[in-house]
Amino acid sequence: MSSILRRIFKGKDQQHQIVIIGLDSAGKTTIVNRLLRSEFIPTTRTLGVNYRTVKYRQIMFSLIDLGGQEIYRNLLWQPSLEKADAIVFVLDSADLRISEASKAFWESIQQNENAPVLFIANKIDLPGARTFDTIVQDLDLTRATRSSRPVGLFRISAKTGENFYDAFDWLADVVVGSESVFKCKLRTVILIDLDSHKIWTTKFSSLKNEILDEFNRSISETMHELMKEPAGMEVIIASDLQLVVVKNHPLVVGLIIGYSDSVVRSKLIAERLMNTASSSIEIGEFSSDVLTKLLKRQWPLDIYKSKPRSD
Repeated sequence: MSSILRRIFKGKDQQHQIVIIGLDSAGKTTIVNRLLRSEFIPTTRTLGVNYRTVKYRQIMFSLIDLGGQEIYRNLLWQPSLEKADAIVFVLDSADLRISEASKAFWESIQQNENAPVLFIANKIDLPGARTFDTIVQDLDLTRATRSSRPVGLFRISAKTGENFYDAFDWLADVVVGSESVFKCKLRTVILIDLDSHKIWTTKFSSLKNEILDEFNRSISETMHELMKEPAGMEVIIASDLQLVVVKNHPLVVGLIIGYSDSVVRSKLIAERLMNTASSSIEIGEFSSDVLTKLLKRQWPLDIYKSKPRSD
């Protein structure tokens, strides 16, 4: 995966200063190492500050990894935060110091009220990890998302890589804004479970009936071809839209995107969507509403938003 990511990510070479903070042992340096080498590397506790530069999606990140002990929070965090282009706050999902983490989070993001904030609930692979909804409630994170600056909330495992690239894709899109060329605007998403024959759908724009009819026929034809193999992908073009169908038995995802949108990115979204949704589907706790919420939480910048009409 890492070689593919390095090959397809495109953007500008301007450096963006990213400050990575959080309590000690939250996994900040592990995150930096995965960005640098695309794999898990055991680390020791950061004493003071680590500086690293990494190219992600051809975007240059100047990373400032700050120690999370109280002495470093008092001495080092504020000067770095004031100059940050973006802030990454990392929380150990199994850490019992929720009140301390909440205080550190809110005080730190107030040091720079313009910088985008990426909140990462890390270590979701641990047995004692709190649920994401609990973390959001305990830290009152929905209040942060109501601010005028971009705020992304992600649950990840820097060790296994689960949801890792979704979080930093979001950050990359935010720091380069409209210059990002690795884009994908989701119009409609369809998730199919071949075992149970259930279909879940969410729509982010209205499509003409004739286009929907054409895509429905295409899905049926594509499904017939994909049924022969456990995994595969097909792309169908109609009007100014594309239908990207990705299969990984028993799940199939159909994404309707724009004509100029990235098929590669839509494939990545489809694959990660299947991985994320599979556990909920297995226990029967999945629905179209859950699909919509998942897409809005994981890939907010990839959701199509129609431009307001000017009369």
